[in-house]
Amino acid sequence: MSPGRWMTALKSGWPHHQALLAAALLSSAPAAGAFNIEHSEARYADKHFQYELVVTLDAPIDRVDAVLRDYADYPSLNHRILSANVLERPAPDVVILETKVEVCFGWFCRNVTRVERVRESKYALVAVADPKRSDVKFSETRSELSLEHHGATRVKYVTNVVPGFWVPSVGGRRMLLRTLENETRDLFMNVEQKAQAPLPPSP
Repeated sequence: MSPGRWMTALKSGWPHHQALLAAALLSSAPAAGAFNIEHSEARYADKHFQYELVVTLDAPIDRVDAVLRDYADYPSLNHRILSANVLERPAPDVVILETKVEVCFGWFCRNVTRVERVRESKYALVAVADPKRSDVKFSETRSELSLEHHGATRVKYVTNVVPGFWVPSVGGRRMLLRTLENETRDLFMNVEQKAQAPLPPSP
């Protein structure tokens, strides 16, 4: 109910406690468009672990883009990301990024390193791993942003990974797919929160 409608209800004779309840529900309701998942699919095919997420974030597109390009701050977006370091910038729109991520199968955990060539374009990032410098045989991740209504941001995220490390044959595939899904959702929830925060003052 909009503020105008519940005020009208109050004036038209609603019992006072009901009108106050309506106002309280209105003030505590989540903002429209906040972290709305449109599509989420994890699948395994021919040694490839794939995950696709389409989500709307309640944050401005330029702020979301800035958070995703703040590579050194990636560990704050997900507890599984142990480190993220820019090794070099061979071109204005290219980053060589090294990340170390903790991957667990039940009680067994290991650190996985990826060195990726990240190509930056307007509201889009494409990261392709170098298998010679990574613990993966293949890895490609794409993030694409688009403007939604009321200043929200739509994110399409697609990743495709062939591990270069041991994955348990019993239950391992299912666990890795579930990890991809859960950790990616958590990451973008944190992206939304950071993108909602005001910009720090200029020095």
